[in-house]
Amino acid sequence: MVSRDPHALTAFVILLCALICPDPARADYATPHAEVVCQPGHDVALVRFTMTANEEPIVYRQLPASADQGLSATPTLGQSNCAMGNGWTIRIRDGQEQAFGYGMGGGDPPAFFSLWVVKRKVLSRKQWKPGYGADEDPWLIGIVIRPDRLSYCGVAASPEAPEKGEITCKDEPFELSRYKVDHIEYAAQGSRPPTGTILLARETTEPRLCRKFLRLRPKGFQGVSTTVSDTAKIFPEETAGQDINIATVEVSPGVLRKLVRWSGTNHYFDGDLMLLAPVTADPSKILKESMLDDDQGTFSADKLPSGWSVIAGHMPGLYPDVSWRYVHFDTQRIDGKLYLLAQPSGLQNQPTAILVRPLADGFKSVCVFQRVEPHF
Repeated sequence: MVSRDPHALTAFVILLCALICPDPARADYATPHAEVVCQPGHDVALVRFTMTANEEPIVYRQLPASADQGLSATPTLGQSNCAMGNGWTIRIRDGQEQAFGYGMGGGDPPAFFSLWVVKRKVLSRKQWKPGYGADEDPWLIGIVIRPDRLSYCGVAASPEAPEKGEITCKDEPFELSRYKVDHIEYAAQGSRPPTGTILLARETTEPRLCRKFLRLRPKGFQGVSTTVSDTAKIFPEETAGQDINIATVEVSPGVLRKLVRWSGTNHYFDGDLMLLAPVTADPSKILKESMLDDDQGTFSADKLPSGWSVIAGHMPGLYPDVSWRYVHFDTQRIDGKLYLLAQPSGLQNQPTAILVRPLADGFKSVCVFQRVEPHF
């Protein structure tokens, strides 16, 4: 089968017509597909793309015979590697951008692919399917590869694309020698951990604890970054689903603090603002909606009374390059102690996750996790 980005496979179940079409016979979700086809004995290859609705069979459109020597008439193969008649090896990997539950077209992300010819990366994250509401962008139907040129074939944007619409092709000169061998994609066997492997970054300060945490979390970190989670169940059940949750927690032996979680799951604020306050504090008298209006990337503790502290993104050791609005936290307990697992809502931000320990006056980052991502 074609190699795919696991983020995309997890995120991309698009509620297309369930939301906008009254006809129940129309598609409920759509899935993108890509594959590569070679013709034995001929110096030509085809990378082709299509969409399917629900559980429909995968069917690729045929290109003009003058463009691909009839190669697109080949039945669906589901392969990501093949070899041309001259011995050139062709590889593709396809994926999608992250889907979001908000914003225009947020649930309909673009699809892309990367192309390697004779171990050389020729195209990286090349978009073939428009998304995020970019309804005017054309669709790429296929790329025909020959030793001297690449032919890009596509259709103009329309409500019926890509299944219908006139296919036009445009040639571009191709010189293989211009591209370098991709030593990451074609690394020596065993030199690169498999995609999906969770590694401890060098910033990790307590590796033994971190490895134990990984053993307790065999499914990794998917899902935390786009949801409001309370795995340790420290917040009252009756306030679940509310923007602000409050719990009294022990941050060190005999030292109690109120832990306040202020959450958002929208385009403007898709994250959690974690605050530590004295146990005598009344957060309802302190926290105001206007505090969220600051355009700065860092949430300043100057907005809070003495004795309060902030745990949020855009802080040293905790996603310093990501706005506090776009980092989520999930509560965790390890050996009876409370921790917070941080992940950015934008999966393109790295590292994958950071485990922090709340302190009486702030936090300490103890584990920095990096997942081996698909190579594009």
